[in-house]
Amino acid sequence: MEYVFVSFKEDRAVLADGKKLGQTNQTLLIVKGHHNFTLDGQQNYNPAKVDAAIENTTPLSPYKIEFN
Repeated sequence: MEYVFVSFKEDRAVLADGKKLGQTNQTLLIVKGHHNFTLDGQQNYNPAKVDAAIENTTPLSPYKIEFN
């Protein structure tokens, strides 16, 4: 398993490849590979999506994604 940390100014559902992964501002588990990340709800954030290859992460060093 791999780890991502998705930050946003408010709690929002994180979508990975269109499926709910968890909540923002928490470390989340995900399978290794290429994924498309977005947030659920109103699209009042930038960037509109993040495409990333997730590999070689740890709970203490997750892949970090920031939405503004």
